[in-house]
Amino acid sequence: MAKLDCHVLGIPQTEAGHRHEHAHILLPLTRSLVVRLDGGEYIITSSHLGFVAPGRFHHCLSQEQVIIINIPSSMIKAKDLEVLESQICLPLTGAFVPLTDLIKAEVQRNPDSDSVRYLFYYLYDKLVEHNGIKSLRYIRENFGEKITVAQLAKLENYNLSYFTDWFKKQTGSSPSQYIRQIRIEKAKELLANTHYRLVDVAAQVGYDSGASFTRAFKEAEGVAPLDYRRQMETEKK
Repeated sequence: MAKLDCHVLGIPQTEAGHRHEHAHILLPLTRSLVVRLDGGEYIITSSHLGFVAPGRFHHCLSQEQVIIINIPSSMIKAKDLEVLESQICLPLTGAFVPLTDLIKAEVQRNPDSDSVRYLFYYLYDKLVEHNGIKSLRYIRENFGEKITVAQLAKLENYNLSYFTDWFKKQTGSSPSQYIRQIRIEKAKELLANTHYRLVDVAAQVGYDSGASFTRAFKEAEGVAPLDYRRQMETEKK
């Protein structure tokens, strides 16, 4: 069985970047972790999983503890890598929530245990399976456009009623809930890293108006979009 380097590490806040031959799975324990990669900035909270592919130049900013699982490149199949690197920041839903909670608890208890390794292999398989679902990839690539459940069902070659039940089993969310979740996550990145007007952020993530976007964002995050932007600006200081 290949060796995993699995540990808890407080990453110092720094602008310095690096690259390496192994991949990272990143699981923040408390506050958010910022990952800068390929010109983009991704906010990974304790309800997310981050993935950095081998050889990608990146840097991380955090003053809190983060679980880092270093994955040797030899463990990652080429076809899996193509699937995995398509989503750097994965919102944790459905079966991912208890699984990652268990990994966090086990790593803090004994990072070198066989349990951690076996849990990782299961997580790895679930990540590949999740990211390989056609309808999920379509949502991630087209979140700014109008998306119907009928379109998604057609991608999977399922009828509408069966697809809705199947999708919820895969993700823990209905198709409409998952679409909203992806849109809100993308909006959070834009709010934190750009100075776009609210109406422009709304349009880029698929909302017809600033008002409808604000309602959806506040329902999902508990704060209004501009309040969220101010919070992120404060955290970066």
